[in-house]
Amino acid sequence: MDLEKRLYEALKLHKVSPPSPRPDLFRLPPVGKIIENDYGRVWMVETIYDIGYLHGHVELSDFIQSNSLELFDTVCNHENFTFKKIAVFDTETTGLAGGTGTYPFIAGIGFWSNDSFIVRQYILRDFSEEPAQLKAFADDLTNCTCLLTYNGKSFDIPLMLTRYRINRLEIPFSDYPHLDLVHPCRRIYKRHFESFALSHLEIEILGYQRMDDVPSHLIPRIYFDYLQNRDDRLLLPILNHNRDDIVSLYLLAQETQRRVSLAIADGHNDDNLLLSLAELFYKNKNLEKSNQLLERVKPQFCSKETLNDTLMLQAIIAKKTRNWDSAISLWQNMLRAGRFGIYPHIELAKHYEHRLRDFNLALKMTQDAFKVIEIERELESSNTAESHLNALRRRRNRLLRKLSK
Repeated sequence: MDLEKRLYEALKLHKVSPPSPRPDLFRLPPVGKIIENDYGRVWMVETIYDIGYLHGHVELSDFIQSNSLELFDTVCNHENFTFKKIAVFDTETTGLAGGTGTYPFIAGIGFWSNDSFIVRQYILRDFSEEPAQLKAFADDLTNCTCLLTYNGKSFDIPLMLTRYRINRLEIPFSDYPHLDLVHPCRRIYKRHFESFALSHLEIEILGYQRMDDVPSHLIPRIYFDYLQNRDDRLLLPILNHNRDDIVSLYLLAQETQRRVSLAIADGHNDDNLLLSLAELFYKNKNLEKSNQLLERVKPQFCSKETLNDTLMLQAIIAKKTRNWDSAISLWQNMLRAGRFGIYPHIELAKHYEHRLRDFNLALKMTQDAFKVIEIERELESSNTAESHLNALRRRRNRLLRKLSK
């Protein structure tokens, strides 16, 4: 028996879950009810979380500060975007290929109702129930104004759009502002983690450890087994997996926003976070705020890679703001560090040639760049090295002509 089959059989036999403060669907067949609407009937399982629920070491809150949400995504500036009215959305599907043959057999949605966070999961007992599932899902969206997903722009949303169109139903979220948190997480935490799987981030950021979680690639297989056997217990680990995805996603947004707000307000000393936020402010053309964050990076404590990126961005900002004293000092620090290739040589050569009109110093910087590129030639592609050499030759010839006059 192969490993996948053994794991699959073990999950089918699983009956006991670990102690946890969260609602538990592992112990008994899922408690739910049949929802009926104009398109038929569908099975719905509901779980309610109160404010203060502890997910790992993070408490659930209905308030997420919005003073820096624009760093997440420009969609967060939309007037209809508010976490109090957000719909957290995740699906479990019959496959990962997408297209018309892939069904979301569980459509999960999390939203706030009064002071409780409600998670509803609409489960297909048969594919013929899909219109009723889609209509029930759309009804829950009526009190929401925006969407939160994790990799939803690439998979969940296109899939649901396809299902609504195939069933000739009105698309309920076509004009909703949509925050796909995977992209902000990659930008904000890119120096912290190598994996950006939601299950990894919930461990590292929320301190939440899933126990006996079902691997995603087994989920379609388990569901098809359920269609044959009609044993509700087969769906228990999938329902837990989907529900954990929804709750973890909301709390990941909540905790990330808290950390970002603290860092901006000088209440967080994570050098990697400060640098990543500085890059985001730079991208948003807020050079002053970007530079303020960079100045808080501590060279004596941060990694060499973080220090290198900090110096590079500081130099770029100094040049853009025409702060030449600072720019020269940074370029010279880069020269002494010896870790920036020909970049500081070229920038100093430009400065001496075009601003100070000191052609001798410009030529010296250019000649030094030749030496550096010869040393590092093996580390670059031949096309890149040749392009740099051609540019240096043109600069050297131009400087020699100017000196001869």
